Amino acid sequence: MPDISSLSKNKIVFFAVTGVVLLALIIGISMLGSSSSKKPQTKAPSELTVWVVGDESAGFSDIITGFKNRYPDYKNTDVKVTKFGNYVDYEKTLLTVLSDGNSPDIFVVNSSDGGLLESKILAIPSNIIHPDDFSKNFNKVFDDLVIENKEKDTSGADKTVSGIKGVPLGYQALGIFYNWKLVKTVPHLWSEIGGNSDSTTEDIGVQTIDDSRDYADMMLGLDGRYIPGASDILSLFLLQNDVPSYIKLADTNANNAIMRYFSFSGKTSVNTLAHIESTMRDLNLTTVDMFVRGKVAMIIGFPSLLREIEYAIKRAGSENVLSSVSLRTSEIPQISLDPKDAINLGEYNYFALSKTSLNPQAGYSFLAYLATGEAEEKYLQNFPMYLPAQRLREESKMSEAISKDYSRVKYRSFMNSETTLQTFDKGLKNEYDSYFTRVLGNIQKTPKDMLLEAIKYIDCNKKHL
Repeated sequence: MPDISSLSKNKIVFFAVTGVVLLALIIGISMLGSSSSKKPQTKAPSELTVWVVGDESAGFSDIITGFKNRYPDYKNTDVKVTKFGNYVDYEKTLLTVLSDGNSPDIFVVNSSDGGLLESKILAIPSNIIHPDDFSKNFNKVFDDLVIENKEKDTSGADKTVSGIKGVPLGYQALGIFYNWKLVKTVPHLWSEIGGNSDSTTEDIGVQTIDDSRDYADMMLGLDGRYIPGASDILSLFLLQNDVPSYIKLADTNANNAIMRYFSFSGKTSVNTLAHIESTMRDLNLTTVDMFVRGKVAMIIGFPSLLREIEYAIKRAGSENVLSSVSLRTSEIPQISLDPKDAINLGEYNYFALSKTSLNPQAGYSFLAYLATGEAEEKYLQNFPMYLPAQRLREESKMSEAISKDYSRVKYRSFMNSETTLQTFDKGLKNEYDSYFTRVLGNIQKTPKDMLLEAIKYIDCNKKHL
């Protein structure tokens, strides 16, 4: 082997340059391999905004903590939850900011709202939350949140793309709150209401009105302002008469439903009815106020009506006759005793990702966390008036009381697994609710006219919006 002194100067330069080039290539390949073996870092936004209705913002602090623990990439992201007191103000503000392209990242959509806000959201793809897992884990009432769309693939062939609209954390269903001192036997059928006087009849279908009583069994059919949730109670009657949407309000079944609703204002003696109505009108009270005063034996509502009952007890002062022992709940009555015909109204809000969100990856991660049992448990602890969205917690809730102060107000009264739970399509939630709250009890209109004008009113507002 020749020594270095025997090589020419040009050869020495050639070998030196070649060595430097080879060394640079080795270093470059090494760095490339090292960087490719590392996972790409998630770029977490500084802020993620969430809008809700009714639920206090502070109640979400445990959920936010749980989210950051499960997704540490977002530990420094400020998750801001903004609460609106009612759906009217919420929807108006949300539609305004959506039109400006400046909406929150995540907002809630009501199940009865008929698509107004659904057009403003991005579906959650199956790689985030698989629809099969969702259907398996969540109550059947949420099946409407599962969607399938036909799209073209890169070759032009049709393919089915599935996903879900959003994530619910709970729901509400209707039940009866009753005063045990006045109602010894709770009704299973609507036709049984009116037979709760101390004297009993063998044929409950033929009932006489007891003029000696100074209270009503159940007061419906009045002006909607006197009955909290009147539009939802009417929706229940519509569902039980096979009317699932406002667009069917012209059907004969819808007329039968509203006539049944109005019939309950006639199951009380004229004198008693007049006295209760005049008291509510003069003192600006509702049937809930009369319930705690012992003038109405039963009222209908969601579990959250318990809050209104508590407020009414405070307003009544010494006039309150309702004790924690006598306040009880029961399942909603039916038209028939046949179990397959049993129907109850369900309603819920679900969390969805805005189409205009600037943080879709963080938004999808937050929604994925909301779909966990851990998140739902935290939610129900802070908001106990809701029923569990996921099947896993249904059985454990059955025997529990909704409030520690009222041990006989049970979850099971609102969540019978043998009763079909359905949502009602109001077309536009705010317009439907406000219309029937205003028009129910208007003696200048026939029930049929009320229903026909409701369709026109909602459709007109849909075109405007």
